[in-house]
Amino acid sequence: MIKLNVLALICFFLLGAGKSEGSEGRPLTYFLDDIPYDDRVPSPEDFLGFQIGEWHLHHALLARYMEVLAESSDRAVVYEYARSHEQRPLQHLVITSPENQRNLENIREKHLQLTDPEVSSDLDTENMPLVVFLGYGVHGNEPSAHNAAPLVAYHLVAGMDSYIEEVLDNMVIIIDPSLNPDGQDRFASWVNRHRSHTLNPDPNNREFRDAWPGSRTNHYWFDLNRDWLPVVHPESRGRVRAYHQWKPNINTDHHEFGSNNTFFFQPGEPSRVNPRTPQRTDDLTMEVAKFHAAAFDEIGQPYYLQQGFDDFYYGKGSTYPDVHGSIGILFEQASSRGHRRETTRGILDFASTIRNQVVVSFSTIEAGLQMRTTLLDHLRWFYTSALEEAAQEDFVAWIFGDPYDRGRNYHLLDILDIHQVEVYGISEPVEINGQRFEPGNAWMVPLEQPQYRLIQSMFETVHSFEDSLFYDVSTWTKPLSFNLPYDKVDSPGLMRSLKAERMGEPGRPSAQLHGGKTKMAYVFEWDDYYAPRALYHIQEKGLRTRVATSPFTMQIKGDTHTFHYGAVTVPVGDQDLPAEKVHEIMERAAGVAGIDIYSTGTSLVERGIHLGSPSFAPLDKPRIIMPVGRGTNSREAGEIWHMLDKRFHVPVTKVELDRMSGIDLGRYNVMVLVSGNYSSFNENTTEAIERWLNSGGTIVALGTANRWLQSQEIVDIEWVETPETDDPDMLPYSQRRDIFGARRISGSIFNTRIDTTHPLFYGYRGEYLPVHVSGTLAAEITDDPFANPMVFTSDALLSGYAWKEYRNFLDNTAGVIVHRKGRGNVISFMHNPNFRGYWFGTGKMFMNSLFFGPVVR
Repeated sequence: MIKLNVLALICFFLLGAGKSEGSEGRPLTYFLDDIPYDDRVPSPEDFLGFQIGEWHLHHALLARYMEVLAESSDRAVVYEYARSHEQRPLQHLVITSPENQRNLENIREKHLQLTDPEVSSDLDTENMPLVVFLGYGVHGNEPSAHNAAPLVAYHLVAGMDSYIEEVLDNMVIIIDPSLNPDGQDRFASWVNRHRSHTLNPDPNNREFRDAWPGSRTNHYWFDLNRDWLPVVHPESRGRVRAYHQWKPNINTDHHEFGSNNTFFFQPGEPSRVNPRTPQRTDDLTMEVAKFHAAAFDEIGQPYYLQQGFDDFYYGKGSTYPDVHGSIGILFEQASSRGHRRETTRGILDFASTIRNQVVVSFSTIEAGLQMRTTLLDHLRWFYTSALEEAAQEDFVAWIFGDPYDRGRNYHLLDILDIHQVEVYGISEPVEINGQRFEPGNAWMVPLEQPQYRLIQSMFETVHSFEDSLFYDVSTWTKPLSFNLPYDKVDSPGLMRSLKAERMGEPGRPSAQLHGGKTKMAYVFEWDDYYAPRALYHIQEKGLRTRVATSPFTMQIKGDTHTFHYGAVTVPVGDQDLPAEKVHEIMERAAGVAGIDIYSTGTSLVERGIHLGSPSFAPLDKPRIIMPVGRGTNSREAGEIWHMLDKRFHVPVTKVELDRMSGIDLGRYNVMVLVSGNYSSFNENTTEAIERWLNSGGTIVALGTANRWLQSQEIVDIEWVETPETDDPDMLPYSQRRDIFGARRISGSIFNTRIDTTHPLFYGYRGEYLPVHVSGTLAAEITDDPFANPMVFTSDALLSGYAWKEYRNFLDNTAGVIVHRKGRGNVISFMHNPNFRGYWFGTGKMFMNSLFFGPVVR
């Protein structure tokens, strides 16, 4: 208890001694039923020195309290399942009866058997505990969620009445107290340090508007509630792996929304449920909802359901469970944002928002208790019926793989492995619809397996929709986002003949330096996703590098190798370092990037350009600056920061917009402008950017940043106007929101044609490249035929929703435009190539713009 008392004392002084006027802590009975509690278990107030709701909890205190509960009772155990980017622990507190705790592993293993159709029919669910997962606070600035977790945990761990005992005898309850600890701490720090002794509810108060980029997101400014499928971040990767350790029957996802709202709980819009989700799941969600309604009716809390929110995209915390036989439930509580706030419904106290999250936590538990066998049987039925549905398909498997890019292959295999998809190697080469798949570079995913529904959602293209409104993206076809060749395997016989061993957890690609020390040069292809990591490593070590602007074929150690557009050479004679040191750097580069590098003792080639040719263009190490701040798109900025930092080990200097006027741009040779508004740049700043550009700088502009560049006459782009609508004179006002909401492109996938001889598309082998499109930004193709290296095709929509007037809107428009300005270039991407960190296919062209932008003439 010494550690407990010291931590509580530190908290007392950090947050301020004494009570604030108008902010006295509510009694415990405001949040929880008035029942006896085990006095060996400290309450939240005992531990913190203040009542929940008086201050916003920092993650360290919340995490430590979970540990204290586990140390104080035989009803609970706590474990760490992951670490955030900022090294905060992500925890699960597992609460059940002492008897169940003693048999916890047995219970878990038996529960998982319900998801295995080969054995599930023999299980008797009458005496099986239900598994409920309560997930709090995936968005850091939605604080009622994670501040409710200690109250729910305390009641379950310390409550001494017969009802709690019944619950714990029949359930295993897993509490994740903070799904986004980095965001939680950013937000708690902001609101606590702007909290007044006399609470000020004025919504204009600084307390309610935290600084850009806000606290919703994780360290790299990603929305973790969109990352359940992409699993880009350690928080999500750990969470999904932990999910599959239990496969809960109910999975809650606690959020907040606008302060003038009431409370929302699922089910969502009936017409916007993913068609891969069985109707039975939606029906059971409605049955669970009746328990929330009864609980709120009892305390007079208004609420709504079946409106506004949907269950379509499987990458969210409330929908991912739906495709795994669970009941996923989204809760949205009106946010106080700070401690007390004026709303159109009156004053909203932080404590009341927390209470509502507590109420629905316990109504979820009550639903689970009353529906226990129904939900257990549903889990079993879900996976049995998945095999039955798979058997009705007119094909038997998906096949995919790129023969040139181990990096992209690895990342898709990794995602499939985390989601427990069965993947098999292939035993022999096969050609399907003109695409060749070879062992070692291609894999097969049979449909008849428990994850059938998830597999289909990840591989299929979608073109028809019951509804035209989407809360999120309308498609997420993984092979298209990875730009990987893929197809269907139609014949069971072919699948059987191809099927090799089942894949385990994939290892990161490994490669080597082929050949010994040389006095001439080292060469590597640009095909692999991680080639930029190798190049930057080499450049950072001070070596001079060049890129091939034409292909060449040469003999290396007796083998014939053809190197394509974008192959990188490191001429040994050009370096300031001795040959031995150059060899050491090249060997290390091959290792850190997992790519093959070749040494050659000659400049002579069999075909194409010789290694001493001027057609090998010199490359500069990219020194990147990215203006950021209010008005710019933090999501796009975070995606770029994360990709450069974590994947390629390339630094990027992020500078606030209002500091740009004092920056020496000569330190940098690449400027990235994400979508947004740059009107805060004064005239001097804009002129400095133009001078820097004309002197040889490269600007890489995404989306609406190009509109600002045009407004400053830095680029000349002819925008394509959206088509006018021929609306009748009168439309039903009641449908206004739906009509306008449907007139958009909702996170869809379009096809483009690319010039693989252009430096922006070095490393690509195919003529076509799928891209992610959200919104209707479109530009005409320029008069310079060499400045349009990416153009949308005719009938470009590959998958996803687009309003009927927009289905062909992008056809034959520019995807990328290159503008020559003095000695510099502006590279205009019309759409985000780095969407959510999982668009590996277009991520390569973004990296090419950083490394090869200056090569373009």
